Amino acid sequence: MVRIARDKRHMLLKKRIEENPFINDEELADEFSVSIATVRLDRMALGIPELRIRIKQRAEAAQPRKDASAVMGELVDCTVGKNAISILTATEDMVDEARIVRSQYLYTQASSLTRAVLNLPLCIVAVGNIKYKQPVTVGDKLVAKAEVIRRRDQKHYVWVKIRKSAKEVFRAKFIIESLD
Repeated sequence: MVRIARDKRHMLLKKRIEENPFINDEELADEFSVSIATVRLDRMALGIPELRIRIKQRAEAAQPRKDASAVMGELVDCTVGKNAISILTATEDMVDEARIVRSQYLYTQASSLTRAVLNLPLCIVAVGNIKYKQPVTVGDKLVAKAEVIRRRDQKHYVWVKIRKSAKEVFRAKFIIESLD
C-alpha cells in the first residue's frame, strides 16, 4: 500500500465526495487505505459534513423553493395594492384530535394572501388582530378575501375575511410594515 500525502489525500477526498456525496466514511477509508478516524479528521479539516448531513442537505436542495409571496391555497384573483382572493379546501392533515381544522392554517392562508396583495419584497406582520369565529372541518371550502384599507408611511393596513358557505369563519386585520 502506497501512502498518499495528506494534502493530496485532502484534494482527492474532496473530489470523491463531490462525485458521490452519498459515499460513507468506511468506503472512503478503504479507498484511501487509511483509518475511518483519519477520514473523519480530513473531512473536518475540509469542512465537509458527515454523510447524514450531506444527505439532508441534498434532500432540502431538491425541494421546490416557495416564493415569499406564495399563497396557502389557490390564488384566484389579485389586484396588487387593492384586493385578492384565495381558495383553500380543508384536508385531513389540517385537523386536530377533535377533527377541527387548526387555526394556524387559517392564519397562514390570511397572512400569505396579505403578502401576495401587497407584493412587498421585504415586510413583516407588525400587528395581527385575528378572530377565529366558527369551526372548520375537513372538506370545507374556504374563500379568503383580502382588502388593503389604508397606507401610512411604511405601514399597510389589510383586512382579511375567510368564509365557508358565505359564513365568516375567520377574520384578521394586519398591519404590515415594509422593510425597504
